[in-house]
This record gives sequence, C-alpha cells and structure tokens, in this order.
Amino acid sequence: MHKIQEKSPCCHGSVWRRGERRRQCSICGKTWRSWKKRKGRKRKRNNLNLVFRYLRNASGSIRQQAKRKQITPAALSAQMAQALKQFNKITPWPTIPAGKLILVADAMIEYIDGIPHTFYFLLLRPIRQKKAVICPFSVRIKEGEGFYGWHAALQQLSPEVRKRICVLVCDGVQSLIRIGKDHGWLVQRCQFHLQARISHCCSPRRFGKRPRYARKMQKFVSIILKNRKQKPIQKALNEIGKMKEQITSRAFKTVLSGFLKNHEDYRTYLYYPQYYIPTTSNSAEFLIGRIRDLQYRARGFKSLKSLSLWIEAYCKYTQIITCNGKFSAPN
Repeated sequence: MHKIQEKSPCCHGSVWRRGERRRQCSICGKTWRSWKKRKGRKRKRNNLNLVFRYLRNASGSIRQQAKRKQITPAALSAQMAQALKQFNKITPWPTIPAGKLILVADAMIEYIDGIPHTFYFLLLRPIRQKKAVICPFSVRIKEGEGFYGWHAALQQLSPEVRKRICVLVCDGVQSLIRIGKDHGWLVQRCQFHLQARISHCCSPRRFGKRPRYARKMQKFVSIILKNRKQKPIQKALNEIGKMKEQITSRAFKTVLSGFLKNHEDYRTYLYYPQYYIPTTSNSAEFLIGRIRDLQYRARGFKSLKSLSLWIEAYCKYTQIITCNGKFSAPN
C-alpha cells in the first residue's frame, strides 16, 4: 500500500518531526504543535447553584458561604464570578407575549465613583393578564431620566413589539410621557407617586405638615381618581384650586398645579376598562427594590460591569413579575 506523507499547512511541503508533538515545515522552517491542547489543569465545571442561591437570598453572605465551604472569601467570589458569566451566557431573556401589550417603565439612578448611572427598566404585560415579562435594560452614564435615555431604551424593543404597545404606565416623567404620546400610546400616570408627593407636603397625622389641608385634599383627590361622573370631579377640582391659592409652599403649589393640569392622565384606566390597566408602576418599583436589596446584601458593587452583570442575572432569573390592574371601572 502506498504511504501518503503529511504535508505542511503553510507551503504543502514535507514535514519534519521535532520531538513528540512538534512539527516543522521543510520549506519555510515554520513550526507548530500537533494535537493542540490547553495548558494547565482541566477547568472545573461552573457551579450555577452558587448564583441561584445567592439571587434568592438562601445562602447568606459571601463570607458565611466561604466559612461553610472552608475556603477563602476571595476564592468563592472568583467561583461565583465565573458562574455568573456562564449563567448570563446560557440563560435567555423571557419571550415577549403575543397580542396587545401594556408597557410599565421606571428608572434607577446609581452613583459609581460619584458619577450617576441611570438604568432604564421596561416591563411588558398583555392586556387582561396579571404577569409582566422583564425586557433587557439599558444604561446611560452622566444622564438622568431624559428624552434621549428613554428613547435609546425603547429602541431596544423591536419595531413589531413597539407597534403592539397600546398603554404606557409610568411615574410622570415628562420626557417619557412625550415619547408615549408621540407613539400614540395611552398614558396612565402612577397614582401611588401622586399620593406620595401630596403626603410629603401635607399629612393628617398629629405632627404632620399642614394637617388642616390633608384630610380635605385626600378626599378631593380620591373623588378625582375614582369617580366617573364629571359634576363631582369638577367640584373637587375647583376646591383644590381654592386650596392652592391659600397655600404658601412653592413645592406644594407645584404638585397641585401639575395634578390639576394633567388629572386626566391619572384616570385613563376608567375610560379603557377592557385593557385592565394598572393604576401604579409598582411592578417596576418592586423590581428596582429587589435589585437594591441585592446591592445591600453584596455591600455594593465596585464597577458598572459587575453591577450590570448582577442586574442582568436577577432579571433573567426572575423573568416574570405580577402586575395587577383594574378589570372594571367603578360607577
């Protein structure tokens, strides 16, 4: 049988052996290694349970885990970092449901080395359902909740998904509301944020601010937010307008002026009961609260890269958040 000799990959000339695994081209003299293999010991398989247990707060701190495993905290942190990268690599983002969608949006500002970093979170929920999926987030450096930041965050959604969005639920950021109205979406402002701002300016408690205005204000605001009849609503608006003229606080006047001007945006859920629109953005607030809790347990993150990796891991691990709405409007 005729024996076919190996040829060099560079010049297709004869191959000379140089030891057990080294080869050399007889024409140009280039050498290479046969049966290439990574040097050193074999890599251990990443333990993804480290990430799962830490995300659901079932394992304690890094120091406590390291003590149980009888290794140093630095070694455990290195293992968890490798497992975190592997988890983010193999775990996909949740699939966006079909049909018409409700968008719940909120942002989180985090300071790293004294520089503000804004994280934009988007949740998409089908109409008349209770579960919202978490979409990929975006980050902007040295920028607040401005127009360009929200525009870039929404551009991560495909055009087909943006066309299926019919309602935007947010906390009242003007730039985001402007984008929503430009897209032709219905806008539902968060009632919880409104009531929190009013409670900050007046409270019926014993040592609260402006207690004589607080009970009346709560009564009139409740009528506007929950009633469908125009006559009591107009009466309540007039009463709030009169109270505004008597108040000297500039911040309180600003809150009331914004409410009187945009009160219809807080009542969108009354006009479209078939969409089961949530009246608050608490689902997005809950997600941000869980991320804050993760930061507290980790005692902060030193860099934007590590914070982004853990936020991505938590979002992919959670995937779905309960987002209740109003099935029917009151009479």
